[in-house]
Amino acid sequence: MVPPQPPPGNDPPPQFATVANGGVRAQVVPALAEALTALLAVPVGAWAAHGFAVVKARTVRLVLRGELAGVPCHFKVYRAHTLADRARDHLRGPRGQREFERLVALQQAGWPVAAPLAAGMVQDTSGALSFVATRTVPAAQPFAWPAAPDAAARAGALLRALHDQGFRPGDLHPGNLLLDAQAAPWLIDVDGMERGDPPSLRLRARGLAFFCQDLDGGALDPHAAVLRRSYETAGTYPLPDLTAELAAATRTWRSRALVGFGRRSSRDCRHTEVAVARRGQDHWTWHRDEQPDTANLRHHCLELVAAPPPPQKQGRRGGVFLDDRVVLKQRSRAAAQQLWRAAYWLHFAKVDAPGPLGLCLRRGASYVASRRLPLPTLAEALAAGALAPANLTAVARKLGEQVGRLHGHGLRNRDLKFDNLLLDPAACRVWMVDLDGVRRNAHSDWRGAGADLGRLLAAYRGANAPGGAAVLRAFVRGWWRTQRQLLVHPPVRRVVARALVRAGEWASAHPGAAAPRRGREDGAAQAN
Repeated sequence: MVPPQPPPGNDPPPQFATVANGGVRAQVVPALAEALTALLAVPVGAWAAHGFAVVKARTVRLVLRGELAGVPCHFKVYRAHTLADRARDHLRGPRGQREFERLVALQQAGWPVAAPLAAGMVQDTSGALSFVATRTVPAAQPFAWPAAPDAAARAGALLRALHDQGFRPGDLHPGNLLLDAQAAPWLIDVDGMERGDPPSLRLRARGLAFFCQDLDGGALDPHAAVLRRSYETAGTYPLPDLTAELAAATRTWRSRALVGFGRRSSRDCRHTEVAVARRGQDHWTWHRDEQPDTANLRHHCLELVAAPPPPQKQGRRGGVFLDDRVVLKQRSRAAAQQLWRAAYWLHFAKVDAPGPLGLCLRRGASYVASRRLPLPTLAEALAAGALAPANLTAVARKLGEQVGRLHGHGLRNRDLKFDNLLLDPAACRVWMVDLDGVRRNAHSDWRGAGADLGRLLAAYRGANAPGGAAVLRAFVRGWWRTQRQLLVHPPVRRVVARALVRAGEWASAHPGAAAPRRGREDGAAQAN
């Protein structure tokens, strides 16, 4: 792809008509003026009857798709959800109008953006809201990893052209770059795109790391090799030392993004739904997912909290309640919020763990609900001889990869033991449960990593070391290689030395800890 260059500037500016209806006004291309005038008379909540479908519904914006006078288009309606949103719109102008003006300027400069059609205000039950409308890119799909070589090369060239022209696309991630039927890229959601001097090498690396956020190695991941080469060669001058900056930018982004993703556990967003509650009522926060049984499980959680069954376990931290579908933990309010946030941390780190369902905050004891997996614990599987010798190495490698992902994201688990690991023997897949001990460190802080490995080593020795040294090597290699993929370089000798010391201390304090506990129905108790 040849990087787009700004045209000489001889093209006339686009013309827009001004329309009004019901006390709201908007700019629109003349051909759509009559259709938009009729639509402005209808509240946004009733647009479904006019052929518009909701694509995305968030606290800050609503995105709808439909046709206006036969023209396929997308509407983005901004919600002034907080006092800060209203103050910002008052000082800087409506967000829809600002994005509309950016789209017009970018289109005139020759950049591939979704064509702006209209912008203004629209009525809603909460008042007038700003909106922007763009023409739908035909047959477009969001850029996704792994990407086809042609698509990755075009995306890399576009990113280089944007940076060279001084643009700093702060919110340019794969979801905001569409590919049409010919794999040509199109920019959408340009609200955060600012222009200034060409960015420094560090800022360029940050932009590439953000765009490649779904890859373990960021822009240095093997899947991003074509994009990276295209970015480096598309410009008119070389970029020395880009590799080192990309590694540092990827680690920094991951560390900050983990914290930000944890905050999503408590606010209404793409992953979380916060239920409205009156004073004195239970305050529920639900995890959004696309599984078909989610609605039934939510209703089931409400019933369990209203009338909890006899606890499976009662301890100093609270009770654990089980049935065939749900694990319900009773904790103090602060501990419940920490446990809920830990589930989001593991979700961000792509560590296998049962899916969170809901968090119920109330005065006194609170509750955290998660899905129950009908699987045995790793301790039970080893005691029963359920693993064939050939599978022991595969399980050890998979467990090492999971712990490597945990440590590579700066997370530690102070309660990591075989009783808190579920095993799928057929897939050799390991799931972490009982997340009360999950804590977060800085990504460069290795304190606690040796202790985590030491607990597992002590449990392995307590299970009579099945598989011998080969199993241990598979675990350590999986742990080390996964972190290298995440561009993390652990001090292996120091961590292993600490693990050996901690294993002896932990085994002395917990004799027989690897043996399965009596009276447990199966490993899905997962709540100790």
